[in-house]
Amino acid sequence: MSWWVKRQLARNVAELRQARADLAVADEMSMALPEGEADVEAMDRHRRDLRERIARLEARQDSLLDRLPRA
Repeated sequence: MSWWVKRQLARNVAELRQARADLAVADEMSMALPEGEADVEAMDRHRRDLRERIARLEARQDSLLDRLPRA
């Protein structure tokens, strides 16, 4: 069963890495948007969604790490 946990952990790590990279890009893009535009609200929602996704992935990673056998 630990092979399954390791596989899920590797997948989760890849998703977490991508979500963090996406957030970094969104943060940079939000600085380039003029104040008061509708795009700013959309970008803020997108950034919030990414932060929530990162939090979920980090929680899942913790759960998966807890399931690995102790060395």
